[in-house]
Amino acid sequence: MVLYGTTHRVGDGVGADAIIAPELRGAGDPAVLAAYCLASADPGIAEAAREGDVLLAGAGFGAGDDPEPAVLALQAAGFAAIVCAGADAGFAAAAASYGLPVLECPAALSIAAGRVVRLDLLAGTIADRATGAVFHTTPCPPELVAAARRAQLLARMRRVADEEGFDG
Repeated sequence: MVLYGTTHRVGDGVGADAIIAPELRGAGDPAVLAAYCLASADPGIAEAAREGDVLLAGAGFGAGDDPEPAVLALQAAGFAAIVCAGADAGFAAAAASYGLPVLECPAALSIAAGRVVRLDLLAGTIADRATGAVFHTTPCPPELVAAARRAQLLARMRRVADEEGFDG
């Protein structure tokens, strides 16, 4: 499976509490999660992010208790994948269960914010479309690729329903 997205960047040590504040975790409303996603790390990132974008992050990404609301906030904001220097194992597992690939590749952090990247999940490659640079990471297991495919399909279905004005 191949994903394309525009990159956004945050630094090192962005834990679950910085992804979504603890007092907002129980919101249950995707719009609230999206609006406040990464607000303490970069106040403008939630507004700038679009469906299918890729987050570039430093080391220690997602560390902390209860990673599930952080994963949901990232997906609600539109992020289709995370490329980071290092991620908390619990966060990466929670993200995988929701179809949000977390690719660890410190070398790929040389990609500038605002660039379009091509992620080949099965091959384990990250390509900067502007420079042609290709970075290698561990290929995603088939279960994660299938979960990412389902997440992308559901996002597409929601967008089509919203565009057509379906009220349910």
